[in-house]
Amino acid sequence: MQIIDLDPLQTVIVDLLAWVIFHLGIGYSSSKIPLEKLNPDRRFFRSYSWEQEGMIYEKLFKVRSWKHLIPNGSALYKGSFSIKNLPENSPVYLRRWLKESVRSEICHYLMIVPGFFFFLWNSVTVSWIMVGYAFLNNLVPIVLQRFNRPRMRKLLILMEKQELKKAEPALVYA
Repeated sequence: MQIIDLDPLQTVIVDLLAWVIFHLGIGYSSSKIPLEKLNPDRRFFRSYSWEQEGMIYEKLFKVRSWKHLIPNGSALYKGSFSIKNLPENSPVYLRRWLKESVRSEICHYLMIVPGFFFFLWNSVTVSWIMVGYAFLNNLVPIVLQRFNRPRMRKLLILMEKQELKKAEPALVYA
């Protein structure tokens, strides 16, 4: 229900400023969530059976064909961890990557919520467009996390098994 009446130009300006503030504010706030609070093993962040270890997203959305086109939002925040590429190939790095993918997913869920504030100063039609924008704009990175995280889990398990095999001979002679 619109409670603030603005002329069309003011509405456009407020809409643009609001989105910039919401995106940057939520992104910055999300970047400050302590790492120990980000648990990729919580049920919500694990793959559900219907997700087929993330492959449902490849089948439905062909994620591999466009994922490289998605910009890296962490670049906006000093000291943020980038999950865009894997520059390091170690279990420690992958564990951190998994936690940061949880951060990204949380951030993008939170960025959907402000879409509903636009009902305060927009018509119902424009407000629903803003909600649609919020949903669609954040669905893409959420799908990316839901697609990539199971693959990274498998890679981590493989790496941990390899580390165990390397350590086994040392255990036998110890």
